[in-house]
Amino acid sequence: MPEIIIDKSYLDAASRDQINSLYTKHSLLMPDVLFYELTTTRKESMERCFNKFLARTNIVELILNIGTLLRYELDKRQACTPFCERGLKITFDFKSLLRDGTFSFTEEQRKVKEEQERVVKEKTQEFFELAMKVWEFFPHLNGIPCSTFPKAVESAKQDVASNEDKVRQIYRQLMEYRNTSNAIDDSAINYKWAHFRWLQIRLIYSLDLLLSYKGELPKQVSPKFWRRMEHDMLDAEYIM
Repeated sequence: MPEIIIDKSYLDAASRDQINSLYTKHSLLMPDVLFYELTTTRKESMERCFNKFLARTNIVELILNIGTLLRYELDKRQACTPFCERGLKITFDFKSLLRDGTFSFTEEQRKVKEEQERVVKEKTQEFFELAMKVWEFFPHLNGIPCSTFPKAVESAKQDVASNEDKVRQIYRQLMEYRNTSNAIDDSAINYKWAHFRWLQIRLIYSLDLLLSYKGELPKQVSPKFWRRMEHDMLDAEYIM
């Protein structure tokens, strides 16, 4: 049965009947990032979204977060794809407590939730740091006329999307810059690896950000900017 990933925007907008109709033709995948968004959003929104799922066990397949997928590859020295095989092998149910507003986090669950929020902030910072370094990987974007800048950025994005050697080259540069001792050899990775795909997606987002700010990323950023960066980073996890 074909698989389909649900994101929060669709879950917010779709009716319960629309969500339930998907079960007849698809296996529904819930990335860890969606569960995070649902449990950190407003209580009313969380209840509304969970109410759209059928009341039965394992109604969706829970997919592990990007950090866990990357660690799998580091430990096993092999690609983690297909991602659906990295799902949580547990029996679970979105209890009625999540749907009727009577659910409350235990102290242990609150600590896990706080840790998730800390990790998301950390990953958002890393996301931004790569955007600040993107010039180094595409030096030809420096000093070109404003009129040709959008086309040059689009060409760079196409290169990232289609040129595996370019992505491997940038991966090698990053590993050398970070002095990563246990890095996977760049010659081993390709589009089947989470390390490859995650870098590819982040580079494209970085180039988009560069274009949005007309070639000059802000040196000082506001809380609004960080919220946008967090949303972009979470969106990138869905793309994975």
